[in-house]
Amino acid sequence: GIIDGSITDFDTFDAQFEIKQRAKQIRQEELLARRNKFFLYGVDGKGEGERYKWWCKRCFVEYRIDLPQNSCTRCKQSDKMMAQEARREELMGKLGDYKKTRASHQWRKDKWLRWKKSQKLLGKSRNINYKAWEYWEPDTESEDEGDPIVPRDNPEFMAMEMDMKERHKKAADKAKTAEKCRQRGNECMKTGDFVGAIEHYDEGLEYKRDNKALWTNKALAELKIFRWHDAVASCNKVIEYTEIFEDGFKKSADPCFKAFTRRAAALRALHRWEEAAEDLEDALRLFPKDREARDLLEKTKAALAESKTVEDLEKAAAAPAEEEVEEVVREGPVRIEIEEESSDEEAPEGGAAAEGAGD
Repeated sequence: GIIDGSITDFDTFDAQFEIKQRAKQIRQEELLARRNKFFLYGVDGKGEGERYKWWCKRCFVEYRIDLPQNSCTRCKQSDKMMAQEARREELMGKLGDYKKTRASHQWRKDKWLRWKKSQKLLGKSRNINYKAWEYWEPDTESEDEGDPIVPRDNPEFMAMEMDMKERHKKAADKAKTAEKCRQRGNECMKTGDFVGAIEHYDEGLEYKRDNKALWTNKALAELKIFRWHDAVASCNKVIEYTEIFEDGFKKSADPCFKAFTRRAAALRALHRWEEAAEDLEDALRLFPKDREARDLLEKTKAALAESKTVEDLEKAAAAPAEEEVEEVVREGPVRIEIEEESSDEEAPEGGAAAEGAGD
């Protein structure tokens, strides 16, 4: 470069060299920060693997090191910290309960199928859609199943009708309980107890999984304690549910707007600028006049442009070095021969200077 005279613009060369050094320094700083964060703040997880020592049941974080005072670095508390052995024992207990539930479910289903096959009544009517009776053991406990139509003179069907109505009543009671959990979570939010709010919202979701307000409120609380991935997952529940079952977002515009903006906030924290901008654009389609969403979209687009500029600078800084390596590999022997010939030609005139250049 400098010796053979191929570089003449030293200012440009110095600027490129500084960019390379700065990019290298930034990469080293990011690597060190990620390493420290990995060990000190742990990684998101459910405590299902074996590559951790402690697990926070409140924050769903796995730690590979012993922490000071055995306290979670996120919620600053130790009452929900579990060792790997204790967590595994808890999971095995849940697995046993799940197997029992599945066995009980299968037993009821087999009993119902045997009863259907044994009833000659099923072949007497063409007006009853007997396939509808498959929801005797339904996958969900939706309140929208409606009252069943059954032959009133059959005691078995009447017993099933009473059972279904009872399940509908239980579903309504669960919805009321979920609403109470939401209100308790909102009270925790007002006092700044975001972890407690998440626990109440999770409890409400155990009773009613399709309650959009519980998911969006849970996402907001997760944003407050920097659980970005959990916030994205909570918002996904609302967005996916409405898109599939409501054929778009207009029917539930308010919860969908909250889901889009809160997922965008989490994505911004994860530096996923392009996805965040798309979410904010979707939110503005629902409420075009919302000033906060519009301002946040402008900031996100500016951050996206800056991110692409930095990426282009790093690529530009890396390109000359790669070109030099490729040129040496491709033209190395030829360049040596040219330099030797050049030295021979300059030797008679340059004397000692030419000999120095050859060295």
